Amino acid sequence: MKLFSLTILLWLMACMNVQAGSVHIVSEDWPPFIYAEDGEIKGADKDITEQVLNQLGYQVTWQLMPWRRVLHDVATGAADAILDIAPHEDHQDTYLFTGEPLSSHETVLFHDLRRPFAFNDLGDLNGLVIGVSPGYLYNNPEFIGSDAFFREPAPSFEANLQKLLRGRVDLVAMSRPVGIYTSRTLGIENQISFHQQPLSSSDFYLAFHRAEKWQDPSEQFSRALREFKKTKQYHEILQEYGLQSDDGFLSLATP
Repeated sequence: MKLFSLTILLWLMACMNVQAGSVHIVSEDWPPFIYAEDGEIKGADKDITEQVLNQLGYQVTWQLMPWRRVLHDVATGAADAILDIAPHEDHQDTYLFTGEPLSSHETVLFHDLRRPFAFNDLGDLNGLVIGVSPGYLYNNPEFIGSDAFFREPAPSFEANLQKLLRGRVDLVAMSRPVGIYTSRTLGIENQISFHQQPLSSSDFYLAFHRAEKWQDPSEQFSRALREFKKTKQYHEILQEYGLQSDDGFLSLATP
């Protein structure tokens, strides 16, 4: 009877630990860093984050949704953390950012090869229509605040690039690896290109709902991620998704 009671107690403690160590992470479809394919959520930053949290004893669940809902759900505590968010000043008081970035890459302006536009600074965009993603800040306040050109949102990266080819927008602002990956997926990589001059560059983090309970997990994750980046497994994940590191910035390798 005592053995039976001890078994039940250990089982209950295990259940409590699993519950206490669960993390519900949300993000937007953002390939190749996180995206859905055949009903499975995958991606380089998704796999890296899951590996690190699993090693720390956490069970992870994932959900993809529009970016503005991502921001809302983690701000209100309806979800626990955001995958791949840049530390803009508007977000610092709302989310608890981890101390080590998952990835770093540049935002560039994509253009139709049939309709190239010069771009060296924002003054070159006067009067143009730029395709953007709803809720994105692009780590460039002047770009977001300028009235000299028009920013037209689209519901997905695919929609933005298709609007570019139809001439409905002049340029599209997008993470360089995300834009290249999406164009390859659509089979239009030979129809578009991008300006080498970046619009901005950003580090992208895992950020928790700002609450005391996530302070320790945030610090644990940061330390563990730094160590994980030194492992063979980390580089194997990057290679699996066709990514390579150039001076710390991730880009898609040439097929």
